Amino acid sequence: MNLNSLAMYRNLNERQKALHDFMSNVSEETWCASWINGLEYALWHIMLRGPAKYGQGHINEHTIEKLQSLSEQANCWIVYDSVTEETPVPISEWLTMFQFANPNEYLYTRR
Repeated sequence: MNLNSLAMYRNLNERQKALHDFMSNVSEETWCASWINGLEYALWHIMLRGPAKYGQGHINEHTIEKLQSLSEQANCWIVYDSVTEETPVPISEWLTMFQFANPNEYLYTRR
């Protein structure tokens, strides 16, 4: 995490940090990357549709339940972009963002 990222991460409250950290761990386990591009969209998609292969791993029901629980506790979903870094987005706003996302941009697996 660079200094800018650290500053943005510090702006998250404890529940948001817990959600961020769990999402980042899933990215590390499946892609060997702290935050693979499109992670927030792929994880939400999998939460809606159930266990699935992702990257070099598999997202199971336990992981899905943990993501759901953490997002409910934080009352947000974490998104990442090059300007705002780690950003908590209220669920109502996130649902609109997700609705207009292109699955082809985030649902990919390593060949």
